[in-house]
Amino acid sequence: MSKRVCGYAKSNRSACKKCKGKLDKGVLRVGVVTMKDEVEMTSWYHPGCAPKPKNPLEPGDYEGYADLEDADKEAIDEVCAGGAPKAKKPRLAGDTIPTDDPNSSESGFAEAWALYANMPIPTLKEFLDANVQAKTGTKAELVAACVDGHLHGALPVCPMCEKGRLKRAEDDASSFGCKGYFDDTVKVWMQCGYKTTADLLQSQRHPWREPAQGKRADGAAEAEAEGEAKGGAKGAGKAAIDPAEFEGLDRRAMAARLVELARAEELSLAQDESSALIAAGTALGASMDDDGNPVPAKAFEELRAKFPRKVQKELKCRHEKNATICTLLKEYADLVTELEDNKYAASSTRKSVSALMNLDYEITEGKKLIAKATKVEGIGKSTAEKIDEILATGTFAKLEELRSKATQR
Repeated sequence: MSKRVCGYAKSNRSACKKCKGKLDKGVLRVGVVTMKDEVEMTSWYHPGCAPKPKNPLEPGDYEGYADLEDADKEAIDEVCAGGAPKAKKPRLAGDTIPTDDPNSSESGFAEAWALYANMPIPTLKEFLDANVQAKTGTKAELVAACVDGHLHGALPVCPMCEKGRLKRAEDDASSFGCKGYFDDTVKVWMQCGYKTTADLLQSQRHPWREPAQGKRADGAAEAEAEGEAKGGAKGAGKAAIDPAEFEGLDRRAMAARLVELARAEELSLAQDESSALIAAGTALGASMDDDGNPVPAKAFEELRAKFPRKVQKELKCRHEKNATICTLLKEYADLVTELEDNKYAASSTRKSVSALMNLDYEITEGKKLIAKATKVEGIGKSTAEKIDEILATGTFAKLEELRSKATQR
């Protein structure tokens, strides 16, 4: 069952879900809150555009009603009574240059805005897709995202969950965040919560691409390319497949052997053995030669392409000496997700890492981060203890336990 909220827009970046009209900062808006995969999702509307609830509501049923000005309370009263005029959808024009955009003072902003504002939505999405950017929102938001990329470069894939798309925060134009991504393997929304600032992201941006240049490498492919740039050979760690290993094996035994080889090469196959066998069997089925026989080497190349080896990248932190702490804690969160399916622990740790990445001073003691005078929001006792272990030994016990468990899969 959905709930209703009301209040004032915190920024100029949200838009009405129905008419797509802009919800300017401070304007009254109505929110419909729904649950999807245990995550609350809020859709915002002009009061007159909000969908009618199945059962009549009283003004007091709207969360935030008591905090409204009297005139705005009357608007919610009208909504409950079936009134409230509908807002008209504004037209986005290339010659109407916004002054409230975070990039509006940048050189070349007006020209970039005019360029993208005159493009249809499908073309805007082609630009965003080519640059691996989020493609949701109103036309004004899509234009703003393209202009930002045009001026500063494309945003990287979320460094925390490595799959989600970063978007500018609604309530803080200088911040970016990732809400998560939909995992096709387990068919659930994976929450992230990563937050960072524009200046910290700038060095991680990629050159802006035209759709004709094709799509930029994503996620693990970026990490592998970065590894090669730092001196690693392309395809390092890849073993040749010996056809003799598969002679006399039936299809299931072949799939099991492919899974073993994939684990040894640290491909990102599902940790569930049944799912991994299905993936290997599918690859074998697609590898048939002209005589209808599976070709294991071809099947394994298919697995390499579909489940690339996960490369642990060192996280970019505001203070460079905190990178090791943040990277190890993130690795722990990833392993908890893969091996223990503990979404709460993983999400909590990732939020802690996000807070640590934005610190502008070197972390010298975990306990200081939870002390009253020097408390860092989002850091708890457990994380502080792990940090002290890292500072003392270069790692921590729980991470080593999970690393050992991962090698025994």
